[in-house]
This record gives sequence, C-alpha cells and structure tokens, in this order.
Amino acid sequence: MTTMEKLSPELRGFLTLYKWVRIDPVPWVAPAKPLAESKLGLVVHACMTMPEQPPFHAELPDNDPSIRIVPSDIDPRVLVNTYPGQGFDHAGLQEDPNLLIPLDRLREMVADGEIGELGSRVVSLCGHLTKPKVLIEETAPEIARIFVEDGIEVALLVPA
Repeated sequence: MTTMEKLSPELRGFLTLYKWVRIDPVPWVAPAKPLAESKLGLVVHACMTMPEQPPFHAELPDNDPSIRIVPSDIDPRVLVNTYPGQGFDHAGLQEDPNLLIPLDRLREMVADGEIGELGSRVVSLCGHLTKPKVLIEETAPEIARIFVEDGIEVALLVPA
C-alpha cells in the first residue's frame, strides 16, 4: 500500500489541501434478501478498460466521469488499467488484476454459493473525481439504470 511518504510532493500537497466532500447521511439500503440468493453488480474505480475501448482521461483537470462497460465473463488479465497516477503501486495490479477488478474471486464466491449470481456487466470508472457533481447527477444515475436493467439486487463498489 502506498503511504504519504512514497507519493510525489505534488500529490502529497494536493491530498493535504483538497477540500474533501462528506456525504451525510450516507445513502444506504439494506439488501432485501441474503447475498447467496442475490444478483450482484460490480462497480470498479480503477480506470479498467477492454483493450479496444478508449482509455479514461484521468489527467483532465476534473478527471473523467465517463464509464466503460466490461463483460463479467472476461478474463481480468486482458483488461488495461488506464490510470496513470501515482496514488497506488501498479506492480501488484500487473501481477493480479483481481486486486482492482475481482472477477475471479466473485466467480469463486458464486461457485461456492456465497453469491447467487454475478451480473453480466461490470461498470468501470475513474475513482478520483475531484468535482463529484457530474458523478452524482449523471454517472451514478446511469449506473443505476444499467443495474436496474440487469436485475441487479446488490452492488459491490471496489475503490482503487
């Protein structure tokens, strides 16, 4: 895991001075049924794309609030991490992409009966949106629409 000391002076300064947003109350809905009987949707904040998809533009001043849809039956080793930042050590991701997009682990949980079913589509987006207005007003509702369309009953958010 990256520590503040390992980050560049520029990134340390940004993280120290950034005015973090607190969402209170935290939006939460208790699952209607056990996870073992539920269809799970996956949202990853890792800028992961399929090779043929356009990369995320995390270098933009306000980041990139767009999403990429990845099929849940894909081999995570073929995915590309398009996040150029220093916020985490990319070496572990090279070795095991399940660190950021845990498809193999979720498939194991489905096989073991811990999760009822995995949704057919994974939503990937950038995780360090410095101005969350577009995320809240546009991106999140689009993700919700996709999950309703897919019959998702519970969602797992994997931050990067």
